[in-house]
Amino acid sequence: MRDLVQVGQAAFFLLMAFIIPLAIWKGGMPERVGAATILAMTAWRFSSFPWMPSRYTIVDPASLITDLIGVAGFGFLALQALRWWPVWATSLQLLSLSAHFARWADIAITPMVYALMRYAPTYGVLIALFLGASAEETLHNVL
Repeated sequence: MRDLVQVGQAAFFLLMAFIIPLAIWKGGMPERVGAATILAMTAWRFSSFPWMPSRYTIVDPASLITDLIGVAGFGFLALQALRWWPVWATSLQLLSLSAHFARWADIAITPMVYALMRYAPTYGVLIALFLGASAEETLHNVL
């Protein structure tokens, strides 16, 4: 399972390396704040790893905090920005957050399912940010 998680993380960072600069360069202020939110989530996860290693058999507090950062950041954007993509991003982060509550409630989910529930929605957040930044660029080119 560790190998699969590492491959997934490598794919996430490759996507991030493409989408975050695009959002900063081509997007408006909401896209830049969204990129900063993803960077804050990633920075927290990496800074917390040495003293809170990732676990899949119990609730992972570092990932829980990471998802709370995402819900707060994208939730703020969904309420303030006149964009569709922060609503998608917030919804996806809520899905990721629900994985922790499922694990806490001791619903019989395997560690692999918990890992997928934690990480997979964040790929969707990156895609939503990419689509939002692309739509913003297209809008500026048309006007």
